[in-house]
Amino acid sequence: MALQESPLQTGATIFVERHGYQLPAIYSDFASEYAAATTAVGIHDASYMGRLKATGEDGLDLLNRLSTNKVVDLGAGEGAVTVLTTDRGRIIDVLGVVNQGDHVILLTSPRRQQAVIEWLDKYTIMEDLTVEDVTSETAMLALVGPDAGKILGLTSAEISQDSLAVHPVQLGGFDAFAVEQPFGTLSRYWLISTPDAAAGLWQHLTDNGATPLGSTAMDALRVNFGVPEYGPELGEPYNPLEAGLIGSVDFTKGCYIGQEVIARLDSYKKVQKYLVSLRFDTQASVSPGDELLQDGKPVGTITSVAPETTDGALKGLGYVKAAIASPGARLDVAGQGEGSVEILALAQPYGPAKD
Repeated sequence: MALQESPLQTGATIFVERHGYQLPAIYSDFASEYAAATTAVGIHDASYMGRLKATGEDGLDLLNRLSTNKVVDLGAGEGAVTVLTTDRGRIIDVLGVVNQGDHVILLTSPRRQQAVIEWLDKYTIMEDLTVEDVTSETAMLALVGPDAGKILGLTSAEISQDSLAVHPVQLGGFDAFAVEQPFGTLSRYWLISTPDAAAGLWQHLTDNGATPLGSTAMDALRVNFGVPEYGPELGEPYNPLEAGLIGSVDFTKGCYIGQEVIARLDSYKKVQKYLVSLRFDTQASVSPGDELLQDGKPVGTITSVAPETTDGALKGLGYVKAAIASPGARLDVAGQGEGSVEILALAQPYGPAKD
């Protein structure tokens, strides 16, 4: 199958294949792109992310009965992150649920649209709900960095890490709606528009100071801010508590598919492993899939690795056994010298457990 190409490639120097797209890996240089996203604002074409449109009176109610977070009471312009799980409590996908008043937008992981549609359809019996894939009918840009709201002329809603807020915007004569969703602790807005408007929005925002971000910088941001991705860290091999998604789990809202398993894991402290942020010693040579060791025994696996430009250290994500998933713990990487990796923190991109 031919790769799709982003039309927003002007100035890109290196390309990479990801999610069925040919994407710019670097526009200018990695260091300046990463710096822009962490100190000012960067812009990235994220149209490879999935977008579904759910219409019908029972959309939020059904999603509430199928997923981990409370979404039934979302008002127009409000949203939340929730997780679809199997009856064994395993991850089907992490969804951004956005109430647009007359319909609901579901933001999915890349290439997970059909799996989500089929799962919702499986449990749609008498409900008034129709779900359609509108990914190809829309475009989605990501604005990342502390000045992301400022460049859109918006004031941050100061939402929690598991929440989303919707803001209609007009930029350079083009209409769009901005979905505010934190990127770990970093500010981020998804900007959703028609495909015809995407180039004009991109031009307007780059003219006003947004730095184009290639996939290399975006991957580094994701890893360094502790945000898991479908495939390396998310999917049916994992449950939401292992994956650090506890901030998007509401333990008081009632039943959903997989609820009994997840509640039991939490109540009886039966979670076997946790996703953690890692920092590798500068001399370490590591790759996703490498084993983590303690006293020579396997205790975990590296899932993602990305460079961090401010101190020259490699950082990553990985799963380690629950008993040793503590900040400051030192582990070895198989084939490396002793003490070659430090656990920095539990990865909790949507915040800690709800009170």
